[in-house]
Amino acid sequence: MFLRLFLMLQSVEVPGRNLGVPLRRDLAQTSSCAPHRCVVGISELNSLMRKLASLFGACCALASTPAFATEPMGTVLELHSCELFAGGCVVSSEATLGGRYMLQAWNFTGGTCAGSELTGLPVAILQASSRNLADDKSTAAQAIVYLPEKASKQQRKALLAWATSHASLAPKATIETRVAKLSFTKTDNSYTFSAGEGLRVTAASPSLCESGGCGEELWYAPRIQTSVFTVAVDKASRVIEPKLKLKWEDSGKRSIFLARFGEASSAPNTFLTAGDLCAPSDRLF
Repeated sequence: MFLRLFLMLQSVEVPGRNLGVPLRRDLAQTSSCAPHRCVVGISELNSLMRKLASLFGACCALASTPAFATEPMGTVLELHSCELFAGGCVVSSEATLGGRYMLQAWNFTGGTCAGSELTGLPVAILQASSRNLADDKSTAAQAIVYLPEKASKQQRKALLAWATSHASLAPKATIETRVAKLSFTKTDNSYTFSAGEGLRVTAASPSLCESGGCGEELWYAPRIQTSVFTVAVDKASRVIEPKLKLKWEDSGKRSIFLARFGEASSAPNTFLTAGDLCAPSDRLF
């Protein structure tokens, strides 16, 4: 593992620039790099960010071994701009023009990543694509990572690495960050995630026993590995993101995956129906 990390670190290069010098997005203009001057473009910076995310992701895997700490675990909410559980006609009508946006929000109940304690912290990533992101072969060209303002600098680095390494990003995707007040709350009737003033999603609790209509079925699966997952109704979602020139509002659709992650399971990605979750004595969600 340490050899792998060393080799990955050696591969993280920007031509003509030393890694010991901090990189900033505004270095897309000419910058002074010993021993000569060079131009660091946005594409190189995005490539560097992805490589660093992979490096931190490997650190997460190392830090999650029993000899170091515990694997990150908790709840994840995945909102899509298309129906996930519906009739065939509805899904077909949205397959090509719908589903181009996806929001993934994690709430960590335990675990560490890259040496940072994540318990009690949330993180989210908003992704945009020209294709339906509910399709497991699609990738996002743009992404915004929302980091908690209450986290330390080191924790934000770890959360950024976690989000980007678990996202469905294209090789040359543009990644930006936004530090904001993040909140992930649960009540008897709902789950709610919010980031600042422009992003808020509320999912109905699966224990409310809201069954689907005749002919409706599951068409997609979460884009990340989970222990168990179910589909929830979007009670109300509002996403305003100037960096993506996006204003997305929706409600009343079965467009949210609620899942548990990081827990040991002999059958990962197990789908639980409304019947499985209807008012159980020990709630999973």
